[in-house]
Amino acid sequence: MGTALNALKMLEYFSSSQPEIGLSHIARLAGLNKATALRHLRALEEFGLIEQNPQTKSYAIGPAALRLAALREIAKPGLDGARQKMQAAMHEVGESLHLTLLEKDTLQTALVVETTQHSVRVSLDPSEIIPVNATASGLCMLSFGPAFLLERLESDTLTRFTEATMTDPKIIRDRVAQIGQAGWANSNGSFEDGVFGYAAPIFGIDQIAIGTIAIAVPEIRATSARQPLILTSLHTLSKELTANFGGQMPETFPTEFHP
Repeated sequence: MGTALNALKMLEYFSSSQPEIGLSHIARLAGLNKATALRHLRALEEFGLIEQNPQTKSYAIGPAALRLAALREIAKPGLDGARQKMQAAMHEVGESLHLTLLEKDTLQTALVVETTQHSVRVSLDPSEIIPVNATASGLCMLSFGPAFLLERLESDTLTRFTEATMTDPKIIRDRVAQIGQAGWANSNGSFEDGVFGYAAPIFGIDQIAIGTIAIAVPEIRATSARQPLILTSLHTLSKELTANFGGQMPETFPTEFHP
């Protein structure tokens, strides 16, 4: 089982900014010698999870990943309904949205809807891993998600992305407590300069967050005048997407969001 897991972990190194990776590079990323890395890659290739470019000899995600994604959507048809609701919200607020889901202990982008109303907009990476300390979505999950996410802050290495990124666990815990009362989280340039984020939880059947819905706004449009519209839309999406994924809102959750 350990060998299989080590091979599967290699899939995490692929992203939209790094869609193809050569053998030497992936061996360095995984901390393996080239012979072991090649053995894992060949196992993944045999099952179609990766494929090798015959010209560059680099590896990329293979066709089996698309089949598995389609099967997941058939088994849990939540994303299609979520996309429709996000598109309606995008037309209402005029900004890009992204939905994240917690996969074991990692918050991952599951769905992106980018605005078509502005030439200046936030472009989102659909393959991105979301850092819990630097984003509105991450802070929201720390507040409403499984308790272990908050408990491991002390042991995790928290990356600083900008001058506004929080890396002190005590400061993060204080912020998370405030978010728990408000129901929504925000981040002002803490992951990427000039990008403001607003996020709310998506709850599971046990009333613990399974993911988040977030609205990303360029700093130029992140004004106090626009905030009520953004928060109203966010609150509606939180309720609708919780129902969409078969979850249940906690009785103590705010009935509306206040700036």
